[in-house]
Amino acid sequence: MKQKKLDHINTSGFKVPKDYFSQVEEQILGEVRLKDKVNSSGFNVPDAYFNTLDNKIISNVTKQQETKVIPLFKRRNIAYALTIAASIILMFNVFYNTNDELTFSSIDTASIEDYLVDENYTSYDLSELLTYEELSKDNFIDNRISQDQLEDYLLNSSNLEDFLIE
Repeated sequence: MKQKKLDHINTSGFKVPKDYFSQVEEQILGEVRLKDKVNSSGFNVPDAYFNTLDNKIISNVTKQQETKVIPLFKRRNIAYALTIAASIILMFNVFYNTNDELTFSSIDTASIEDYLVDENYTSYDLSELLTYEELSKDNFIDNRISQDQLEDYLLNSSNLEDFLIE
């Protein structure tokens, strides 16, 4: 049944554009020429270039060339920075000076003792700084201690159990 329907069809159903076969040859040849151009980069390498390349590179590398050194910090800029820093320090010293003079009475006795211990002074080093009169026994004995001061000292700085055991 299907065969009968196909017998009376005279056309295949495909149509070819007008002048297709006269232009198809030019289109195919154009694409072939385009592919040839794509495959070639347009750059040519001279003959025996890679044979002499190593020698050229080595000769260029071994040449001693005078290099120009550009310093990162110029002396003028460093001088400007130092003068600015010095002026800021001077400003803080002038305007924020407390005018507190350092005296022996303002220093704690513990600070002086710690300093002497840290500096590893021996008794001989300290004796060289003092004269014979300053080292006399009378300067170290203060007979003006009252009974109340002595009792306060013993109560605050000693352990009573040590006296009871003895």
